[in-house]
Amino acid sequence: MRKVIIILGLITSIVATILSVTKFSSLAVTPIIIAFLCGLIILFLSKKEQTKTKTIQYIFLLVIISLSITIYKGVVDTVEIDNTEQPNEISTEGVKETLNDTKTEKDL
Repeated sequence: MRKVIIILGLITSIVATILSVTKFSSLAVTPIIIAFLCGLIILFLSKKEQTKTKTIQYIFLLVIISLSITIYKGVVDTVEIDNTEQPNEISTEGVKETLNDTKTEKDL
């Protein structure tokens, strides 16, 4: 049971770190939570069994790194918006010319 949780925690923390540095950083939150919970479970299990906590440190380190990068990208990255403003001035010269052309055609 302990080894399965360790492997799950390491895999999800690595996936969270990879996702946090890509453009899919918003998807990294779920693996961060899973890895953090796995780390806590391993921590409690290792306290009971008096085993080494080196893997727990690696999991928490990767979780902290990926969470920091995800928060940084969420705060600093700005969304680029294309110029969506419509021109304020409509060319009245073109409208006048078309009106004059239609009037002269009707007169003929």
